[in-house]
Amino acid sequence: MKEIGSASRAGVMMLLMGMLVLLFPEGAVAGDPGWRPTYDVVMRWVNFIILVAVIVKYGREPIKNFLKLQKDEVVSKIDELDREKSKILEEILAAKQQGVDNQARFKELKTRMIAQGETRKRQIIEQANQQSAIMLEETRRKMENRIVQAKASLKMELLDMAIEQAVVKLPGIMTDGDNQRLLDDYMQHIHT
Repeated sequence: MKEIGSASRAGVMMLLMGMLVLLFPEGAVAGDPGWRPTYDVVMRWVNFIILVAVIVKYGREPIKNFLKLQKDEVVSKIDELDREKSKILEEILAAKQQGVDNQARFKELKTRMIAQGETRKRQIIEQANQQSAIMLEETRRKMENRIVQAKASLKMELLDMAIEQAVVKLPGIMTDGDNQRLLDDYMQHIHT
């Protein structure tokens, strides 16, 4: 099988050489001084074909192995990138879900805080009402106490004024008989 491949390659080479001679007929004339540029072109093509043949013959397997290795590396990198992509997509989905959960938790927390605030507001209002009722009751008792004190003070002043007037007026109005009668009434009260 290798012999068939080598023979077909040699045949392809001969065909290419013949085509070059046909394409450049002036190169076939040996005595013409313009043959050198054509010869150079032909030799360049011959060298190129030899280089390609050497590369194909000796470099095919290493190149195939190299390309296969590169292919395997690229495939593994693509797989790795796909795994990373999947992981990142999962993280994004988790972050979105966490955002939705956080919003729901925020709404719940907000509702709870508003309810607590309303409850606290009612408690503060109730405490203020209780304190104002206590203060009103205390003020009413103080006022009643002051009124009682003012009445007592007024009675004492009236009594003092009555006593002063009685001390001034009674000695001239009271007689010795009146004094004796008062003394007798007092003594009877003591004995009973």
